[in-house]
Amino acid sequence: MLRKLGEGSDEIYQAIRKGHVKYVINTIDLNQKSSHLDGYGIRRCAVENNVTIFTALETVRVLLDVLEEITLGISTIDEEYK
Repeated sequence: MLRKLGEGSDEIYQAIRKGHVKYVINTIDLNQKSSHLDGYGIRRCAVENNVTIFTALETVRVLLDVLEEITLGISTIDEEYK
């Protein structure tokens, strides 16, 4: 768990820059102005460090469905020799 940018922490940026982050899921809370600034900084840092960004939960759900299908679609050794 990393502290928020609004708390004065740059842990998120450092984790992205060091390659500890593979995906960023960044959605906007329309009721919080500070989240807009934090989100912009996180997205920019991710782009600069070639980290994949998702800005919609629907897209993440589709990705997870595809990954699940690929994982469950692997054939067993028995099936290959029938």
